[in-house]
Amino acid sequence: MSLSPAVAASDPPRPLLHACLDLGVLLAASITFACVLTAQLQTERFGWAWPSIPYDYTRGDVWIHALLASLVVIPVLVLCRRAGARRPSRWQDLAFAVATLVVIRLGPPDAQVFGTTWTTWEITAGLFLLQWPIGVPVTVAAVVLRRLLGTWMDRR
Repeated sequence: MSLSPAVAASDPPRPLLHACLDLGVLLAASITFACVLTAQLQTERFGWAWPSIPYDYTRGDVWIHALLASLVVIPVLVLCRRAGARRPSRWQDLAFAVATLVVIRLGPPDAQVFGTTWTTWEITAGLFLLQWPIGVPVTVAAVVLRRLLGTWMDRR
């Protein structure tokens, strides 16, 4: 069964839909990590707190940092999906997990939320590597969510 040119032209291409899906999941993972990390460091308990500095770092900045960090890895994910089979593979899941970790490291929160004397290594160690109890579950959840949504989208 072939689609008429009018119907085919109105549907967005699959790679664009998958890239938008990846972007949405990466944004969610980055924001989740930032908010859970902020709550953990401020209250010493898991929870949800928006990272902010009054008059300097607001909720909008968190979204912008998450978006910019996500946009950095989207081209790599598009290439991985294009090189792989149509169905999600373990290699695509691994690539997405690495991309999620990169976004978590590059994205929010800004280290100044927790003080102003952070060096690059302290940010990587203290706000990323030592936070594996937050980062690993967020990454696994992002990979599972991407796979579920991708499967659902492919069936449509």
